[in-house]
Amino acid sequence: MPIWQPVFSDPADATAEMTPHRLLDAACSRHRDIFGTEPTGGATAPSTWSLLGEHTDHSGGIVLASLSQWSVAVTVSPNPDDVINVATVTPLTTVTPVTGGEMDVEKHSLAVDEVAARAAAQQTTVNAHGRPSPTPVPEGGIAARLGGLAWTMIHRQMLSRDTRGLDITVVSTIPVGIGLGEMAATDVATALALSTEDTRDAPIRARLAEICSQSAAMFAEIAPLRARHTTALRGERGKMSVIDYADGSVTQVPHPVNRSAGLSAYLVAPPTTGAFPTGDLDPQETRRRQYFVDEATRAFSVESLRLLPDATVRVTEWLEAVIEVAGRKHLPTVEQARNWLSFWEAETMRAQRLTRALRARRRQDIAHLVGTSQNDLSCVYGVPDTERALVELCQTRGAVCARSASAGITRGVVALVDARRATNFAADLADDGLLVVPLGHGEVANKAF
Repeated sequence: MPIWQPVFSDPADATAEMTPHRLLDAACSRHRDIFGTEPTGGATAPSTWSLLGEHTDHSGGIVLASLSQWSVAVTVSPNPDDVINVATVTPLTTVTPVTGGEMDVEKHSLAVDEVAARAAAQQTTVNAHGRPSPTPVPEGGIAARLGGLAWTMIHRQMLSRDTRGLDITVVSTIPVGIGLGEMAATDVATALALSTEDTRDAPIRARLAEICSQSAAMFAEIAPLRARHTTALRGERGKMSVIDYADGSVTQVPHPVNRSAGLSAYLVAPPTTGAFPTGDLDPQETRRRQYFVDEATRAFSVESLRLLPDATVRVTEWLEAVIEVAGRKHLPTVEQARNWLSFWEAETMRAQRLTRALRARRRQDIAHLVGTSQNDLSCVYGVPDTERALVELCQTRGAVCARSASAGITRGVVALVDARRATNFAADLADDGLLVVPLGHGEVANKAF
C-alpha cells in the first residue's frame, strides 16, 4: 500500500496544493458548485495526534498532543429550509491514495427540528433514587454532529438564535478512522467558520474548544478525545502541546520531531480488510469510563479525580460500598475500576516526566516513557492482539518507540523513528501492505473569513 499522499482537485479538475489556504479555495469552489451559493464563512483545522496521556483527560490528567500537516477546510452558508446539509469531499478512496484528482462527494441532511430532538434526548435525567441516569448513545452522523455543534454554539451564546438551516462543505485530506482526529478537525473548522467572534483571542479559542468537545459528546456516536479540539485551536506549529486538565492550562514544549532530536513520526495503520478485524474495538468503553469518573467526582464533590487526595484508594472503597448497597449496574467492577484509576495516575505521572524529557531532549527517556505507556495500555485497556502486533512490527522495522494512537477506538499506531532510517522504515511498512502516513508539522486552526 502506498504512503499517504492524496491528490485533490477543484470542480474544474485543477489540482490543488495540499496547503490549508489552497484547500480552503477548493472548498469554496466546491461549495458554489454543490449548493449554488457563495459561502459566508470559511476556516481550516489540522489533524492531531497524541504522544501520551489522551485517556486521562476526563479524570483531570495531562495530555501531550501535536498538530500535523493534514487538514480540513470547511465553508458554510445559511439556507432558508431549516435543514442542515453537509457535503463531504475527499479523495476517491480514503485508505488507498489515488494518483489522479478523482473526488468522492457524499451528501447528508438532517432537519433542524431533528437536531433539537436529539439534543433533548441527551439531557440528563434523574432516576427514582435521585441519581443522574446515563444518557443514551447518540445516533451520530455528520449532519447531526455539525448541526449539533451549531445548536450548542447557539445555546452557549456564541451564535445568533436566528441561525437555522445551514449548508456546509467539508474538504479533507486527513485519512479516516486511524487516529488523526478527522472529525475533531471538522468540528473545529466548522465552529470557526460559524463564529462571529474574534477567533484570534485566546479565551475565545479556549471556549470554542470546550464547546466542540461538549457538542461531540452529545451528538457523536463515539465519545470525543477533548485534547484534539484543544490542540487544534491552541497548539503551535513545531511544538508539542501539554494540556493539563486539572486546571485547563496549555503550554508548549519542544517537539520530538525536529533537527536536534533527530526523529521522524509516522502513523501506521492496517488495511480495513484482511487480517486486521475491527470487531474487537469497543469505542463505547470510553463512555463507560467517563460515566464512572462523573459518578465518582460527584460523590466526592471535586472537579476532577486528580484533585482528590488518595483517589485510587478512596474511590475504590466508595465503589465497593455502592455495589454492596445498591448494586449499580452501570458501574464497573471493583477490580476494573482499580486498574483504571491506577493507570490514570501512572499515566499522568508519565506525562509529567515526558514533558521534562522533551524540554531536555532526552531521547532515551522519551522512548522509554512512550513504550511503558503502551505496555500499560495493553494490560489495562485491552489493546487487541492485532494492534500489539502492529506496535511490535514497527519496532522490528526500526522505530525508536510506537504507541496506539487511540486505543480501543481506532487501529492506528504512532511511531517515532530515527530520521536517518525514516525513508526505509516507511517504504518497508508500505511494502508490507500497511497504510503509512507521514506526520509533519501542521498549522493551528484558522478562520479565513
